[in-house]
Amino acid sequence: FSKTVGPIKNVNPKLTVYVHVIFLRLGEIDTLNEKYQAQASIEARWPIELNELQLNPTNDDHTRLEKGQRIELPNYAEAHWHPKLYIENSFSELKEQITYSAKKLTYDNKIYVFETREVQGMFWEKLELQHFPSDVQDLSISIASRLFIDTVILASDLKYPSVVNRKVFTDEQKWSLYEHINTKQTFFNKFIFKSKEEEDEEEDDEEEDDEEETKKYCDEANDEHSQDQKHSILTVTCHAARRSSYFYWNAYCLIFLITILSFTAFAIPPHLMANRIQISCTLILTSVTFRWTVNKSCPTISYLTTMDKYGILCLFFLIVECFWHATIGFLIFKNNIPTVTPSIWFTQLDGYAFYTAISIYVIIHIAFVSWLVLVPFKLRKHMKAQSDKYCSLLKEDRANKKKSFAKKSSKRHSGYIHVPVNNQLEI
Repeated sequence: FSKTVGPIKNVNPKLTVYVHVIFLRLGEIDTLNEKYQAQASIEARWPIELNELQLNPTNDDHTRLEKGQRIELPNYAEAHWHPKLYIENSFSELKEQITYSAKKLTYDNKIYVFETREVQGMFWEKLELQHFPSDVQDLSISIASRLFIDTVILASDLKYPSVVNRKVFTDEQKWSLYEHINTKQTFFNKFIFKSKEEEDEEEDDEEEDDEEETKKYCDEANDEHSQDQKHSILTVTCHAARRSSYFYWNAYCLIFLITILSFTAFAIPPHLMANRIQISCTLILTSVTFRWTVNKSCPTISYLTTMDKYGILCLFFLIVECFWHATIGFLIFKNNIPTVTPSIWFTQLDGYAFYTAISIYVIIHIAFVSWLVLVPFKLRKHMKAQSDKYCSLLKEDRANKKKSFAKKSSKRHSGYIHVPVNNQLEI
C-alpha cells in the first residue's frame, strides 16, 4: 500500500541523485493488458570524494580521472554506498545489467559515480482511453530508491537530458512516437501494519481496553512514520499517439453507414409498420454485434471511450426511429384509415419526422467533429509543439557543448609558442 504525494518542502537530504533515461527500443504496446515492452538505459549519478573511491595507485585511474576520462569501477556496490535503485512499474522480472563508473565533470569540477542500468522487459502503464481511438498514451519508467528521503532524493538530470530512440520502434504501424520527454518527481509513504501474529493475538484477547491501546499505538506509529518514512520516485515519460485511421475507416465509418441506412425505412409507406420495424430491428442487431466486435480491441474499463459514446448514441438513434415507426403505424391503424395517401395528415407528420431526424443526425455529427478538433486533435497538436521545442533545446544544448569544447581546444593550443629555428650555422 503506497500513497503518492506532492513535492515535500523543508527536506534536506544528504544526497541528491540525478537520473536520466534513454529509451533505446520500444516494443509492442499492449492496450488490452495495459503494458508495453521496452529496452532502456537508466543512468544515475551522485557526487563523491576522491578518497572514497579507493583507487589502486598502481594503475593510471587517478590520472585518467583528472583528465576528465571515465574509469570503470568493478564490484563497486559490494564495498561502497549506492542509492539502492529499482524499477517501480516493472510488469515482470526484468533483464538487468548494472555497471559502475566514475568521471570528473567540468561544469562543477566534482567527481561523480555513474550507475548505468541496462533493463529490458515489460512495464506496466495505466492507459487513459477516454479519447480512444484518438488517444495519446504515456509510456513511463518509474525509478525509486529503497532509502528514505532524508538520505536520498531522486531528481531529473538537466546536464544529461532523457531521450527516446524513435528509429527502433516495432509498433510504428499502430503508434506514432513523440520526441519530447517529461519527468515527474513524487514521493510515497511507507505505512506500518500489524503483523499476522499480532492480529491472531488480538483475536484471542477478549479485553477491549487492550485492543483500544493497540489500535491507538498503531495509529500513532503510522502518523510518525508517515512524516519520516517517505521514498523518492522519479517518473520519466515518453509519449505515443495511436494511429487512428484504421478505426475511423473500420469503426466510425461503418457505424455511420449502418445508422444512415435507417433513413431508408421512411421510403416505405407508414401503414406498413411491420416492414419498417423489421428494417430498424435488423440494423439495431447489426449495430450491437458490431459493437461487441469493436470492444475486443479495448480493455475492460469502467468508463466510456469516445468510440463507445458514438456507437451508443447511434444505437439509441436507431431505437428512437424504431419506436417512431411503431407509433405512426399504430396511429394509422387506430384511426382505421383504409388508404394512405401523401395528402393525409399522418403521412405529412411522418415526413416532418423524417426531416427532423436527418437534421438532428447532422447536428450531432457537426458537434462530434467539432469536439474531436477541439479536444483530442488539439492535444496531439500540443504534443507535436512540445516535441519540436524539445528537439530545438537538444540541438541548442549540443551546439553549446561543441562551442565550449572548441574554446577549450583553442586555449590548449594557445599555450604553445612558435619558435623559429634557423638551420644555418654561423662560422
